[in-house]
Amino acid sequence: MKYIFASLLFLLTVLHAGSRPVPPRTGVDYCRLYGAIYIEKDRTYADYKVFVAEDEGLADMAVYLEDNALYADQSGMWYITKDRNQADYRIYLEKTKPFADFSIAYTTARSFAGCR
Repeated sequence: MKYIFASLLFLLTVLHAGSRPVPPRTGVDYCRLYGAIYIEKDRTYADYKVFVAEDEGLADMAVYLEDNALYADQSGMWYITKDRNQADYRIYLEKTKPFADFSIAYTTARSFAGCR
């Protein structure tokens, strides 16, 4: 009888532990975003939602657009690809800042690329 009770108690503990809710994602680690980027037309398929700011001082990240995917190897260096299968990340360009995960501003200097 005590083995049945112990087994039942064990099963209840295991089942209860598996039903705990997953904590929500509190923040987006956009500083790790680099490489081949595909711009999605539908926000549901995107990994990140991004707002493009006019001023670098107001953006969370400065982005330098590379001509070759091999050179997009540091934070803020992006190579825009037209093929979704070749992309490391997929982004959606938001029109309003409150709906975006973070904001970017394009820079012409490679040394300025990265997180703010």
